[in-house]
Amino acid sequence: MAAKACSAPAARRASATSGRQFVARREPAAQGVRYGAVIAAILCFAAGGARAACSGHDLFPLIEEKAPEAFAAIKAQAAETPFGRGTFFRLSRGDDAPSYLFGTLHLADPRVTDFRPSVVAALDASKTLAVESVETGARLESVIRKDPKAMRAAVLADAAERARTLLDRADFAALKALVAAAGMKASAAGELKPAVLALLLDLPACARTNGARPYADQRIAAMARARGLKVVGLETMIEQLDSLDGLPPDESRALLVSTLRQASEAEDVVETTIARYVEQDTGALLAWMRSPDFIPGVVGAATPTLFLDRLISGRNQRMAARALPLLAGGGVFIAVGATHLPGKEGLLRLFEEQGFAVERVE
Repeated sequence: MAAKACSAPAARRASATSGRQFVARREPAAQGVRYGAVIAAILCFAAGGARAACSGHDLFPLIEEKAPEAFAAIKAQAAETPFGRGTFFRLSRGDDAPSYLFGTLHLADPRVTDFRPSVVAALDASKTLAVESVETGARLESVIRKDPKAMRAAVLADAAERARTLLDRADFAALKALVAAAGMKASAAGELKPAVLALLLDLPACARTNGARPYADQRIAAMARARGLKVVGLETMIEQLDSLDGLPPDESRALLVSTLRQASEAEDVVETTIARYVEQDTGALLAWMRSPDFIPGVVGAATPTLFLDRLISGRNQRMAARALPLLAGGGVFIAVGATHLPGKEGLLRLFEEQGFAVERVE
């Protein structure tokens, strides 16, 4: 999970209107909220100035020291994960031109936005770029205006799934404070669905670009358009949101609690994610995300498995199905979050099952 950014003008427009559309308040003059992470900024934070660089630490040495059994389990699971090494792969079938699958992180850190020469060369040789969603910026605003009722249904919680119902008083107060610290109205804590809140609060302030810097997916899309490639999305915003809908109350409660418990260590979580990405150890990244010792010594910090299944595995099936017709003629460059690539239910295995030869480029 990682947040995405909208343009500064889009952020200002969203901050002026989206709260009135989506976050119902019992008082007048509702302000805006931002939806981020996997959804590519459904609702944007108001654009802000430059933020201090993140200063987190890789958690793996701490896990190895404080929770050696958990660390061994992460390593063992990573070793057994199909396609658990690498972030860039060639897809070939028959006489068609090769296509490529590139795993990104939805961050703006130079370590993930400075693409390797082999990635740029493959993009140069492609005809089409497929990303998770193209509904960002002006397109996103158009989607919201076209069907605000559907978007409200996708982001607003009913009474039974609201955080104030699921959490005790202390945790709900902490959630409101966290929401306010993230630049949203505190009332959003009581209105948005738990999954939406979890994604909104996924990143520390230092990792939110607020339109100032492009995250990796934005940058590669801009590069593709500059080269004249057709850019298409594999999902719509509503589809992404619906993938996370309907979690059982216990799972929703656990998700909110994990969001709260992770907040103070969020910079370390970001750094750990980037470290595994730089090592191209996506198997370890995936295993760590599912570990009960996600943050050693912090009870309740582990993200619920069902949420991760919906966020990653469930969406892989749809993205693979949408990508297959594009891949039929070759010359396609697919760029999606790196955790969608590995595993028995990952995109690489799904494409392999459809007859593609999968080769790690580097």
